[in-house]
Amino acid sequence: MARADLIRRLFESYQGRDDEAFRSVASEIIEEERKKQHPVLANELKRILVNGNRSMSSVRSETHSFEAVPTDGERKTPLLSVRTPDRYLDDLILAPDLRRSLDRIVEEFCDWDVLEANGLWPTRRILFCGPSGCGKTASAEALSSELGLPLLYVRFDSVVSSLLGETAANLRKVFDYASRGQWVIFFDEFDAIGRSRDDATEHGEIKRVVNSFLQLLDGFGGRSLIIAATNFAQVLDPAIWRRFDDVLRFDLPDTESLRSLLKLRLRQLQTRDSQVAEIASSLIGATFADAERVTLDIRKSCAMRGRTSVQSSDVSTAIERYRYRRNVLVRESPQQGRPSVDQD
Repeated sequence: MARADLIRRLFESYQGRDDEAFRSVASEIIEEERKKQHPVLANELKRILVNGNRSMSSVRSETHSFEAVPTDGERKTPLLSVRTPDRYLDDLILAPDLRRSLDRIVEEFCDWDVLEANGLWPTRRILFCGPSGCGKTASAEALSSELGLPLLYVRFDSVVSSLLGETAANLRKVFDYASRGQWVIFFDEFDAIGRSRDDATEHGEIKRVVNSFLQLLDGFGGRSLIIAATNFAQVLDPAIWRRFDDVLRFDLPDTESLRSLLKLRLRQLQTRDSQVAEIASSLIGATFADAERVTLDIRKSCAMRGRTSVQSSDVSTAIERYRYRRNVLVRESPQQGRPSVDQD
């Protein structure tokens, strides 16, 4: 716990509405906690202090005040959406190396001023790759929540246009809008515009689009975190890879990770270890999204029947529904192998 004199000074500065003194004392408390080997608490306090005016609660109350999002010139459809996620990194099951990388991104972003003062930049451009349903979108949302910044979700169904030059123009609108605020900017299904310019199957327009994106990315000076996610990293243009500060891989979960997720999502219900083991064994080779759907089915069954404990019938029904969805998707998309039943 922080020293009594620091706590007293903190309250005095608050009472006196002295913002500068408040931040100074708060910084001392953070450093003291760090010296006491309490890095998690220190980082959390630092995040709150740095992003206090952009906490998710304030963002939600201010969502209505965001300026109108840009639209496609031809169809007049929104090119992006502003979201305020409510999930955090602790709500996800992540491989240890992946979790450390994401924690480091948050830490560097919160210390942006410190790094910039030393002629350095935080990690601000990240590429997520890996199979669908393994946590790419969920992690982008969690970073948004951790940083206290709204998520700017780029809608490629609107950005990509059949008109010559219109896709590049839409991308320019997206970056222009993003430059007027502070966000976590998320380009999902990024391979839609980042395909290799050497691909013989692509027409000349994709080359113009990739060139425009690279120029816009290089020229972007906003204080935001940019994340691009793709299920098909192998098709990306080589120059795209060099533009990102870090590349994170999201793989299919192992059985232990699935068990952990099942326990986390069913924690409000009474479950037996044998039930969790049964569900996990039925999900071998599945994605996190598959497991999320199974737990959602179980929670719905319990809610509709007014129960707080999971019954064997709830488990068997949820597993049967998962297998049915999987088989349908395999039959409908044989060229894709066994796809996920949900999105990232």
